[in-house]
Amino acid sequence: MSATLMRGVLDQIQAQAQQVTSQPNSRLIGAEKAPAFSDVLFNSISEINKTQLDAKNTTQQWMSGSSDIGLNDVMLSMQKSSISFNFGVQARNKMLSAYQEIMNTPV
Repeated sequence: MSATLMRGVLDQIQAQAQQVTSQPNSRLIGAEKAPAFSDVLFNSISEINKTQLDAKNTTQQWMSGSSDIGLNDVMLSMQKSSISFNFGVQARNKMLSAYQEIMNTPV
């Protein structure tokens, strides 16, 4: 994986973190504002969907012969989509694992 691609993914993660912290639907916990878990999860899934739709649109434009889209743009958007989807799957797996561990904890 190239450093440029990794930098782009890190920039997206930082942008999402800033977006989450500036949401008006935050709940107050103590003296700090914290976003609701459901809002963070919904925004993350929406961003994953957005990257997949972008990759699909870029691929379709390239296949239809659009002159301003290069093969490298198609491959980059597909790689971003793949990375974001894999990250989402891994996050889901970690959440399920934590849930199962909590449910199996004796009371």
